[in-house]
Amino acid sequence: MTFRCGDHVHHGPSGEDWVVAYVDGNDLAACGWPDSLARTSDCTLIKAVTDADHRKWLEDVAASKTGRRARKAQAELDKLKLIG
Repeated sequence: MTFRCGDHVHHGPSGEDWVVAYVDGNDLAACGWPDSLARTSDCTLIKAVTDADHRKWLEDVAASKTGRRARKAQAELDKLKLIG
């Protein structure tokens, strides 16, 4: 399963529902505090984000301008701009 920024997932080990900030290989980071990083294999999709909402989530995460989540979101936005 491939997740993307803005998707809602359930993290099995913690029992928590998260919004995805970014996916890097087999690792998934959640939005919010505290910073949470998990294996994608420990997560199941609750709700997939639309393309428009995905872009909005990327913009919002990138706008924080701090940390790895913002850098990953900006990199993904840059890729989308190249694609069109």
